[in-house]
Amino acid sequence: MTINLPPRSAALYKETDVLVVGGGPAGIGAAVAASRSGCKVMLLEKRGFLGGNITASYVETCNHFMHNLTFQTGGIWAELETGYRAKFGASGDIRPNAANRFSSEYLKVFLDTFVGGAGVEVCLHSFVNEVVMENGAIAYVVIQSKQGPLAIKAKQVIDCSGDGDVAFAAGIPFDQGRDSDHACQPGTVNFRIGGVDAAFLTEGGKDRLREIGKRFREDYRAGRTGLACKRQDIPMGRLTAAGIVSYINYPCAYGIDPTSMADLTRGEMECRQYILEICDYMKKNFEGFEKSELVSIAPEIGFRDSRRFHGEYRLTIDDVLSARHFDDAIAVFPQFYDMLSPDANMNEGSPQDAGYNGYICSYPKDGLNFEIPYRCLLPLGVDNLLIAGRCISADHVAESGIRAISACMYTGQAAGTAAGLALKSDTKPRAVNVKELQDNLRAQKCRL
Repeated sequence: MTINLPPRSAALYKETDVLVVGGGPAGIGAAVAASRSGCKVMLLEKRGFLGGNITASYVETCNHFMHNLTFQTGGIWAELETGYRAKFGASGDIRPNAANRFSSEYLKVFLDTFVGGAGVEVCLHSFVNEVVMENGAIAYVVIQSKQGPLAIKAKQVIDCSGDGDVAFAAGIPFDQGRDSDHACQPGTVNFRIGGVDAAFLTEGGKDRLREIGKRFREDYRAGRTGLACKRQDIPMGRLTAAGIVSYINYPCAYGIDPTSMADLTRGEMECRQYILEICDYMKKNFEGFEKSELVSIAPEIGFRDSRRFHGEYRLTIDDVLSARHFDDAIAVFPQFYDMLSPDANMNEGSPQDAGYNGYICSYPKDGLNFEIPYRCLLPLGVDNLLIAGRCISADHVAESGIRAISACMYTGQAAGTAAGLALKSDTKPRAVNVKELQDNLRAQKCRL
């Protein structure tokens, strides 16, 4: 049953050259790059802070799989990481030989300055799921606000919303999850605990959190934990001298459609029950956790994949594994994929299984990289829209590599740069001179 809504109008709130929707890593990269190209840029974010899954879902260890690789990050991501560390160091982390981890709370503040300092106008609490189309282009993007609908007119639009809310509203075809049943990877509600024995957990230069995680996996697979959640791993983040473990990546809700209100509600509530259960388990079973207590639960359930929109090229896992070269490459990234089984199958599958026969994961090795072509950022059927982040045109397994947080920022930076070039030459994004785009990205110290 559908209900016809009465006609309505929206006040014209702003006009801008480039409108970026979504303030996660992809959106930050897109907005900063477009602003530096000389465009007037506005960045919309549905939450009260920037950072996407890093801040909203406590995914603080963004590049753990690249720790000790010789691969050098570049572009805006490298700037962000370097600037953050200059201000906040290791964010209080005392774990030995640790990968760089952000503090989600410090990062919220840092990003206000980082993005604002680039000349980007930021508008928080701005949820978008509606557009007005004219002659095959997006004429207006509509914010759903407490003041009623507000319209923004932009010459170029970049969708970095994660779920592709703008592209969906524009009617661009998409895939979601596995081909057969559209099942996505589970949603996770990370959490934070305090009161652990930090001195014991790092005594003698050891990283006992890593040892605990390994033992937990063994116990889970042997059927010794008795826990209700089907997640068998328990990755942990920063450990501070104050006894805070800054994020625990464990509670997973399976069978969730990331775009369904009902499923999101079930996932949030289900994971909170898992959090109580695992907190009790840790106190009883993890040495050094005897006095631990729950400190906070991430503001929002985090997802690894949802919609993937049809573009001029669809990146495949075969492209990733074969290190296929693309003449229009706009990013290079370590060869990587990481897909939790959508149906909680705990077997170890392979990329060719496409998520049907278990968890598939391959961390990168030195010298093995893959390329992302510009065409994956160009959705079909809309003239002035670019897409960046996890919802670009890719198959389900390839998406599990391009969803990496720094990779999302690379595609965002490319999209923002391309939008600037399109405006400069008064053309459509798909008609941008690719060599000029690549030269611009190299000048920004992006790795191609």
